[in-house]
Amino acid sequence: MAAPTDRFHPCEAEKLAGTYLELMLQARRNDALRCIQKAIARGASLSDIYLKVLQPVMYETGRLWQTNAIDIAVEHYITAATQLTMAHIFPHALSKKRTGKKMVGGCLGSELHQLGLHMLCDLFESEGWDTYFMGAATPGKSFLTVVSDQHPDLLCISVTMQRGVPEVRETIELLRAKLGADCPKILVGGLPFILSPGLAAAVGADGTGTDGAQAVALATQLTS
Repeated sequence: MAAPTDRFHPCEAEKLAGTYLELMLQARRNDALRCIQKAIARGASLSDIYLKVLQPVMYETGRLWQTNAIDIAVEHYITAATQLTMAHIFPHALSKKRTGKKMVGGCLGSELHQLGLHMLCDLFESEGWDTYFMGAATPGKSFLTVVSDQHPDLLCISVTMQRGVPEVRETIELLRAKLGADCPKILVGGLPFILSPGLAAAVGADGTGTDGAQAVALATQLTS
């Protein structure tokens, strides 16, 4: 299931997140991975690890960089190493039961922060969806091209900076104008939409989620 489990106590998650980050700051990515693997062996779900451990770690890593506590190279290392962690643990969480639904996701325009959306795609896969992840810095016209080709049930658009919001609105308007009734349901995500709950509706989206589990639940509801 995408929802975090009750077996993984918040205190355990917080401790694991701290250990994982400390190991990453020491450039001990293999030891960090082993800590994650042990948690999964004890019953933690993919959603537990992504939402309670890796996501908080990446937020803290960003804060450390913004306050000049670490160099940008260290932030890049932790991001890349965390992508490797995800690649190692994801195959064990892939659902054998498929829903027949497809999600397309991409980071719009100049948006380079793709790890959060990558996590979201993995969570959808763990719930039986097929996903098409376009990655970072995807032009609005490319969203139209891929959606027209893939015919997804859901489109997820991600931006982390407020300056990207106008392009989200423009892209959604383009998709709805060109695709009409064939336009999939659209979810938007990223910090601007977390800070302003009404912003998703303002840009023409069908909704947003404060985290991956909520996004999967909303998508399931919208596409039922």
